[in-house]
Amino acid sequence: MSSPLDRLARLITTRHDRPLPAEVTEAARRTLYNALATAVGAAREPAMDLVATALTGFGEGTGVLPGRVERLHPLDAALATGIAAHLDDYDDTHLATVIHPGAVCVAALVGLQDEIGERDGTEILTAFAWGVEAQLRLGVSVSPEHYDAGWHITGTCGAAGAAVTAGLLLGLDAERLRIALEWAVEGGLGNREGFGSMTKPFHPGKAAVRGLRSALDAAAGRPGPGDTLTGPDGFVARLAGGKFDPDVLTGDRWELLDNTFKPYPCGIVTHPAIEAAEAVRPSLAGHGGPAAVTAIRLACHPLVPELTGRVQPADGLQARFSTAHGIAAGLLLPKVDLAGYATDFVVSPEARRLRSLVEFEATPSCARDAARLSVTLDDGTVLEHTVEHASGSLARPLTDAELRAKAEGLVDRIVPGGAAALDAASRHEGPGYVRNLLDAVSAAKPADENEDHELARLLASTVDGREQAAARAAELVAAGRDPLAAVITAAGGGEVSDAVSRVAKRLDVPAERLLTLAATFSAVVARGLPASAALRALGLAATQTTTVTGTAAGTEVAAVRAAHAAADGVEAAVLGAHGFTVPTHPLTGRRGLLSLLSPRP
Repeated sequence: MSSPLDRLARLITTRHDRPLPAEVTEAARRTLYNALATAVGAAREPAMDLVATALTGFGEGTGVLPGRVERLHPLDAALATGIAAHLDDYDDTHLATVIHPGAVCVAALVGLQDEIGERDGTEILTAFAWGVEAQLRLGVSVSPEHYDAGWHITGTCGAAGAAVTAGLLLGLDAERLRIALEWAVEGGLGNREGFGSMTKPFHPGKAAVRGLRSALDAAAGRPGPGDTLTGPDGFVARLAGGKFDPDVLTGDRWELLDNTFKPYPCGIVTHPAIEAAEAVRPSLAGHGGPAAVTAIRLACHPLVPELTGRVQPADGLQARFSTAHGIAAGLLLPKVDLAGYATDFVVSPEARRLRSLVEFEATPSCARDAARLSVTLDDGTVLEHTVEHASGSLARPLTDAELRAKAEGLVDRIVPGGAAALDAASRHEGPGYVRNLLDAVSAAKPADENEDHELARLLASTVDGREQAAARAAELVAAGRDPLAAVITAAGGGEVSDAVSRVAKRLDVPAERLLTLAATFSAVVARGLPASAALRALGLAATQTTTVTGTAAGTEVAAVRAAHAAADGVEAAVLGAHGFTVPTHPLTGRRGLLSLLSPRP
């Protein structure tokens, strides 16, 4: 009997040669256009400077990075693009699942730019559309239980989307695409403990990498791990509490048509409150302005305080998950855009004071895209505004003009004239589609860049041993070494077996299920990282750990797992050493690894 992933792979490979419905093609184009615009808009943020510096340490390559001058190895370019596209939380959202599918599939295209740069637009958009669709269908099939349990569904389902986009462009048949999907489902990552840190945008970036690797492994003829979706230790059992609707995977309905685009750079559930605050703001002028506000009350869906109830965020990333901050920004600024989430504004006395006044009235009957805001002033006046359906929702989607205006605000400040060029490139149907997209958003080298700077970068760059660790781990497993010992040795040889066993015991799983965690521990010890950097590396390893595994065994399967785990562990240690931020409690936080996966008493 065929598995659900087998049936999905056969559906996609059977239908991808057929022309897409016109409305699906346009939805795919808008999703791609928006995701590239958000990637460029975040390209010069400090977080992306950190990411680019860390990844350049693995060696320079030929991969174009939207909005930046660096050239990276293809998979590193994919990782950085996925992070950038989701960094400002300004990308697309499928409201039924809360998946942000565009970032992952755009990153997959960037990762394959050398292979597919000259392909025509129809082929690229078709593969992109099916990649978006695959992750959305997977998400719907396990919703709402999976997300509600504490997993970041963009990362856990996103790898499957990247595998489909890449797999179609690599010419995989149904059997090979099934194998790619098996690896991608096992490689999905991300829990919600990381929200408010750089770890959240890391999820779609790394999901793209894992999906790409899955497709490349399948194309190379490597065996699959078996049923990673519905097997006894698969996604459904480990991450969704057994909830699964297999019919969703192979139905006729296009979930892509329900993808939406954000008017504000923050968590989607905050949008109705921001819109209401913007509507109230003009009336404040006749009553003394924002300084006259004495109380703020928001009637909203219960998810609003649960997901975004942080009242006093410390920086712009945390503020994106603070509805109180969104309200403050709406009352203080003419328009809530990226400036409303600049850290200087977030920590300003005016914003802090208004946030402290916000009270939430969680109302189960209130729709997710609705809210009612009441603002009380010192003269007794109460200003109210109700949002029935927020801008950007399915009921009030952004128009093409609004989407272009958003892209102009993001892209043109980084690449002058880039938004119009990107729009034109996204509509091009002929050959060179991906090349034209990347040309539209490629940053020029600084005017003072010269050979001296290039030589200085070369001397400063020390290539870290990520690929060497991967190759060594695979060799050791092929030679008969235990996979756990192999990844520990390959990633640095640190004495970490006891630490790994301790976590495995808490999770009640074999230590071999924690290969990325083990590799990270080893790399941290081998590099002698200080405690702060070690915690950051631990956070990145923890967010990549789900303990999902397939039903197949064998040396080849074990070697693939070990190679990727060793590489990911070294990468986590390097990013941690560079200051990549993670949650304070990646293991024991409310939605941390131990909290999500430890057996219940």
